Amino acid sequence: MRIRQAVAITALGAALSVGVVAAPAHADPAGCWTEKTSPSFGRGACSDMSDGGRWRLGIRCTDGDWKWSAWKRTSQPTSLRCNSGRIIGEPWIDTTG
Repeated sequence: MRIRQAVAITALGAALSVGVVAAPAHADPAGCWTEKTSPSFGRGACSDMSDGGRWRLGIRCTDGDWKWSAWKRTSQPTSLRCNSGRIIGEPWIDTTG
C-alpha cells in the first residue's frame, strides 16, 4: 500500500513539474448552456433547476481576472464581462446539488 501511495505521489509531482496536469475542461452540465456574445462578454444559464441545485457563470479574462456570477436558482440567463482584455476560452457553468 505504501509503495502505491509513493508511486502515485511521485507521478503526480512529475506531472505537475512538466505541466501535464491542467485545469479541468469546462464542460457545461446537462441542461446548462453558455456562449460568448462578444470577445469580452459571456452569458449562460441552466434550464432545469428541479433538483434544487444552484449554478453560476464563470469567465477567465486575458488580464488575469477570473469572474463568477452570484449563485442562481432560476433559469434566467446571466452575463459577465471582462473589464479589460478578452475572455480566454469559453464561459462555463459551475453547479451544486
